[in-house]
Amino acid sequence: MNLRYVYSVIIGIVSGLLGGAFGLGGTFIMLPGLLLLNVIPDFKTAVGTILFSLLPPISLLSVIEFGKRKQVDYTVGTILIVTYFFSSYYGTLITSYYDNKTLQFYCAISLLLISFYFFYNSF
Repeated sequence: MNLRYVYSVIIGIVSGLLGGAFGLGGTFIMLPGLLLLNVIPDFKTAVGTILFSLLPPISLLSVIEFGKRKQVDYTVGTILIVTYFFSSYYGTLITSYYDNKTLQFYCAISLLLISFYFFYNSF
């Protein structure tokens, strides 16, 4: 079996567990995992692959469980679906103006700022 596929299964499991636990959608694990393990060596292809993996309702079972606990705001969620749907298209258009290194830099800055936010709020 191709090692890329084994790594993909491991990345999927880890990102699913952490995404379901922390609500991150798993992309914060998928992107570095795909790039670090050289499953997909190109940043833009990794992003496209992750977006493709999010098309089916991969978190449906998690949403059902949170819904049973009355921990889902369906109105806000619907607003997020619609706004994400359209704004992600324009985000994709923006990537055509930048090279992989620049996009990786902006991604790193975003992840760093988010990690500072969660670190600060954990105390």
